[in-house]
Amino acid sequence: MKNTFILLFGISSCFAFSQVGIGTNNPRTTLDVAGDLNLRRELRVGGTTSVNGNAGIAGQVLVSSGNSAVPTWKSVNTPFASAGDYQLVNTKVLFDRTGINFATNANNTPPASYISTLGENISTNGWVQIPGLQTNILVEQEGNTLSLIFQTGVESNSGGSAITDNRLVKYMCGIFQNDLLVAFRGDELLDVHRKDANNEGVFTLSYSVDDLPIANHVFKVACRRILTTAGTYEFAIGRPIASSTISNAFMLQSVIKIELLEPVR
Repeated sequence: MKNTFILLFGISSCFAFSQVGIGTNNPRTTLDVAGDLNLRRELRVGGTTSVNGNAGIAGQVLVSSGNSAVPTWKSVNTPFASAGDYQLVNTKVLFDRTGINFATNANNTPPASYISTLGENISTNGWVQIPGLQTNILVEQEGNTLSLIFQTGVESNSGGSAITDNRLVKYMCGIFQNDLLVAFRGDELLDVHRKDANNEGVFTLSYSVDDLPIANHVFKVACRRILTTAGTYEFAIGRPIASSTISNAFMLQSVIKIELLEPVR
């Protein structure tokens, strides 16, 4: 009889205070566990006195909905990473339709430099910045990798169909980190003689930069015209030339995608 009395007293205490403590004499919530919890089956949330709660599906995680609100199960699209793996922490995609119009020129003089070198400043060697392709990337961990993909359209016209020789323009585009060149490549656009139309091409630059210092870095894209053959020559990057009747800014727009991957510690 004594044992029965103690058990009933304990149950009535639970109902009176509506709080149960395991490993503590001062529970702060309805169920307060001061220690490890071994859960042998599913965890259900949002149930009522007549309906079971939601146990979620395989691979979902439980996400808080805030104070006094029922948490919800969410699907995680990004795979979980382990120590030694890399995870994507920042992605930037920028578009530009302003481009660079090098206008009409009759330049067949060799440039000061046909090639560029890593580390040269954006203010030297005739570089012209594409205005809409500038962004900041915050690096917070060492051992990182930055992936860069830049693509743009180019267009030229060397004077119509009356010419009898093939003419071309040599150009270069590069990516600058804090105004210093970190990636570049050159190309050329050939005007075919007796082709009574403009000439278009696609320029692509893909590169990666490893182990950037921890800091906020500014990235820019710039291009330069290196050399054109004899004759009057129109040339534009990331936009149509002024006299174009077969292209527009959408067709030749520039885009850059920057992805920062940092190691999982």
